[in-house]
Amino acid sequence: MQPKSLTLYRTLRFVLLLSITSIYAVAQDASSQIKSEIERLQQSLKDKPVSSPDLPNAGTIIGDGLNGSRASLATGHLYLSLERLGQAEDFLQGARSVDEKAEAIKDSLPAFETEWGKANLQLTAMDRSARERDWRGTTTAIRALSETAQGRVIPLLEGSRGFATATKPKDGLFYMGQAQGEAAFATFVSKLNAPRTGTPFPLRSVLPELQALQEKTNAAFQPPRSIDMHPRFIALNSTLKFARELDSSKAYAGALYQYLEAVRHYGMLDPAVPDAAKQTALRNTIADELKKSSSARRDDSIAQIFLERAYGWLNKTDGAAPSPDEWRSVQIILEQVLPAYYATLKPAAPLQQRAGRTATLTLVRWPYT
Repeated sequence: MQPKSLTLYRTLRFVLLLSITSIYAVAQDASSQIKSEIERLQQSLKDKPVSSPDLPNAGTIIGDGLNGSRASLATGHLYLSLERLGQAEDFLQGARSVDEKAEAIKDSLPAFETEWGKANLQLTAMDRSARERDWRGTTTAIRALSETAQGRVIPLLEGSRGFATATKPKDGLFYMGQAQGEAAFATFVSKLNAPRTGTPFPLRSVLPELQALQEKTNAAFQPPRSIDMHPRFIALNSTLKFARELDSSKAYAGALYQYLEAVRHYGMLDPAVPDAAKQTALRNTIADELKKSSSARRDDSIAQIFLERAYGWLNKTDGAAPSPDEWRSVQIILEQVLPAYYATLKPAAPLQQRAGRTATLTLVRWPYT
């Protein structure tokens, strides 16, 4: 090989190796960022434990959530790790708000309003900024998780004021803190280095699907099931309501994520638990679907959120067996959620036109539970 050719070869080889190294480093960076955030929150909890007598089990709940997030990350399930991290941060910030402000506020509504006003200025500005985020190049699941957390911020903040007025001023502090926690988590997720490797998922409004599922939900709300499964109907209706709010604000990734969660809630209205033979098949299918989604040419990361969640239920770090509800959820994810996800690849169906004047009443237990 001639000197010039050798130099060119070495240069090209160096550039190629540098590119591969850079791609690997970026791919690893999201995991590193999440690990650092888990450690930060764990250290915060250790340095300053939750002390409010109104939240006696808060430290355990938050600690378990962070440990679960760490365990999911260790098995390579980044989205499940983020779901668990978001829940822990939401609870921690709510508890912190109570710890730090309850004594000063006590029963003073003006004192609460002062704190609320500060939070409102900060969170409203963050909400405006969030609407300008550029999601090009990142995975759809990252966008969905961030949009969902951001979508909870203002309703939680407004709800905190309602609780303070209706009961006691300090009762609104927990929800105010949750709003701040959701905003912080939404921002954290939006800054993760999680580049999309496949073609973009063709996001669109899922309002026709939400409307159809709401009609099915209304039809199913009949005694005795409406009485026996009332908490499940509350969870289903609140999820549908939240999905519509996200959809109306054009947070289409978050809306799809919550629509699919509503599909799962609807499926849970069926009390049947898969038998042993079915459970074995479900285990194998979940593993196969996870491989398929992670290697797909299209960005199917929103589907991966649910598959990672199902895998987590079936493979607990303590070796515990899945509960009947977890088995039901796994089956619903495979047989109802995934088909609903792939159906949204098709153009939207025309919206149903209702004849006459109608009114919709949605009963929601606060917050989104």
